Amino acid sequence: MTPFFSKMFGDINLTLGMLNKEDIVNKEDIYSHLTSVIQNTDILDDAIVQQLIYYASKDMRDNNMLREIRMLAGEVLVSLAAHDFNSVMYEVQSNFKILELPNEFVVLALAELAASYVSQSIPFMMMTLLTMQTMLRLAEDERMKGTFCIALEKFSKAIYKYVNHWRDFPYPRLDANRLSDKIFMLFRYIMEKWAPSASPMQTLSIIKAHGPTVSLLLHREDFCGYALGQVPWLLSQYKDKEIDFHVTQSLKQILTAAVLYDIGLPRSLRRSIFINLLQQVRRPCCQLRFLISTLFLEPAAHSNPGELMEFFDEQIRSNNEAIRMGILTLLRSAVSAEEPRLRDHIISIERTVKIVMGDLNTKVRNSVLLLIQTMCEKSYIEAREGWPLIDYVFSQSATLNRNLEKPVKTNFHENEKEEESVRETSLEVLKTLDPLVIGMPQVLWPRILTFVVPAEYTEALEPLFSIIRILIMAEEKKKHSAKESTALVISTGAVKLPSPQQLLARLLVISMPASLGELRGAGAIGLLKILPEIIHPKLVDLWKKRLPELLQPLEGTREWGQVFTQQGRNIKK
Repeated sequence: MTPFFSKMFGDINLTLGMLNKEDIVNKEDIYSHLTSVIQNTDILDDAIVQQLIYYASKDMRDNNMLREIRMLAGEVLVSLAAHDFNSVMYEVQSNFKILELPNEFVVLALAELAASYVSQSIPFMMMTLLTMQTMLRLAEDERMKGTFCIALEKFSKAIYKYVNHWRDFPYPRLDANRLSDKIFMLFRYIMEKWAPSASPMQTLSIIKAHGPTVSLLLHREDFCGYALGQVPWLLSQYKDKEIDFHVTQSLKQILTAAVLYDIGLPRSLRRSIFINLLQQVRRPCCQLRFLISTLFLEPAAHSNPGELMEFFDEQIRSNNEAIRMGILTLLRSAVSAEEPRLRDHIISIERTVKIVMGDLNTKVRNSVLLLIQTMCEKSYIEAREGWPLIDYVFSQSATLNRNLEKPVKTNFHENEKEEESVRETSLEVLKTLDPLVIGMPQVLWPRILTFVVPAEYTEALEPLFSIIRILIMAEEKKKHSAKESTALVISTGAVKLPSPQQLLARLLVISMPASLGELRGAGAIGLLKILPEIIHPKLVDLWKKRLPELLQPLEGTREWGQVFTQQGRNIKK
């Protein structure tokens, strides 16, 4: 803006004088600045407010004005409602007459007033809706139809807020059913007359109005069936990436209202919703994926988690990579959100994960690993079904060479890179695993010892030794504080544990590179110091004498000191 205009706006009377002229270019600058001036001014003289209402309304309705100026004039008019709502509403309503097709910007102004000033707008809403009901059949222009849909959207949102928070409004309770009656009639006309032959642009306007309107109608038992009957139309609009987000947003509003009003959706409709959402979660749009995740978490996982898990179990059995990836992503989001009712289905989640643990697809394997990581963090691993998931993580850290012997792709280097990513993910899961999370010690001990001896798990030894050390040290604390010993013991159970001789030999071999700075070597020595009673009870006294002799060549080296210092830091973490 030029210095001339900046100076001019300092005198609002001069501004009013400019509005009285037919200078279209200057009006665009004036209106763009006036909105800010009005919003940041606490008190405006009544005479000035009345004059601004007159000029803004006049220019907003002037078909000879540029659309940009008319839009800006409408914004100024709505802003003036903060200073004199009744005068602004009277001005707009006087240009909104029964059986007359209104100016597009008059309808938009009414919609914005309802959105910005809900409390003040509700008493005028019945008159507005009655008048609008006589206008829909007069609308033939696509833009006008879209404008009415915008109004329906914002009117529905305002009434929905009033229905659910009427105690917060500063006047006696109004009959909200009379308002929803009119909304129902408007919505039914649009869905029956406009929706079947709507253009893409008009369809988008209907989609945006659909969620708020159906959400409002759900509070009425007599409208509930009709409202839910319109949801399949909304689902059928999932076909254009430009509008899919808005479809999902409307669907979220509907499902949230269904939970609020404790409305049970028909099973066939729930299934149709699940299938459509699952197809959309594979889309690359992060914003859309996040919105869909919240849909599964809030209404679906909260209201009927058992049915949701049955659906996931059924769908994940397909060999479709995208479907499996989508379900694993949604499960991870659900576990992260810690929905209380989902915790009753931990075993179902574990069994669903097991279905895809044989999938060789690297993307699926990475997703499985990340889901298991989240399940471990949130205590979604239980003793009876949980061990195979831990075993899977270790197996993936050892799969690199095994899978590369028989590449599933013709491009060996590409396959090698993907396999490496799986191995890195599995090692990261092990490094972040907290073995003391509720229920985890029972899952891990003593079966965790089965990974110490086999050579294919060598790369995983560093986090493995850390896990074992934390478990043993935690148990030692419990043993000293308890009246009776609760020390960890080795029981054979369903897995074949390494013999004491195998454990001892493996730890001695691994400890040798400690002087070269290898953390797993230091980890092996750390276990050698605390494991003798578990390896064999008779080894304790001998160990006190022989271990120092074995460690003596290492303890004088600088590398040894650095390694043990780093190991101590890792254990504290």
